[in-house]
Amino acid sequence: MKTFVFLMICCALLIPSCETLTDIEQGASKISGTMSKGAAAGGSASSLGSVDFRKDEVLCSVSGNEAQEKARYLPAVILTAPTAATGNQAEVMYPDGKKDWTYIVLPSRKANDADLLIGESVLYMYHQSDDEDMTQEKYRNNSWIFGTVTSTDEMFKGVVEVDGRPMLVKWVRIAQ
Repeated sequence: MKTFVFLMICCALLIPSCETLTDIEQGASKISGTMSKGAAAGGSASSLGSVDFRKDEVLCSVSGNEAQEKARYLPAVILTAPTAATGNQAEVMYPDGKKDWTYIVLPSRKANDADLLIGESVLYMYHQSDDEDMTQEKYRNNSWIFGTVTSTDEMFKGVVEVDGRPMLVKWVRIAQ
């Protein structure tokens, strides 16, 4: 009887620390490099709805006076709107608190499937837009560049090819 009680107490202590089936599936998905069904559908903590720019943030050029399609961008809040008095530059503040003047202020939004047509121009994070484990911090602190949609064959998986590389649709943006 003492053994039975001991085993029941051990089980009661161990069960709350066990992983759920979803945790195990997501862990296996990360190891194999594929997306889990919940993640692909936006069901993880870093889902489509929970990771985005803040309300007043727009993409702003950090590349000087380069052409819009060639520039690199970071999200920022506009402190001073561009006017003739400021040389058509906007004063902005980036997520790290750094202030700067920029030539290009680019409102954008997350892409949807209808936006992603072959040949269309999109914004993406070169090193992060294929990352299933996106955080708010990574999303807001990585630079964004323009690319061209080169294939939509895997849209049913939530993947679009940009400049020949697979990217997750939920981390691709459209300039407005």
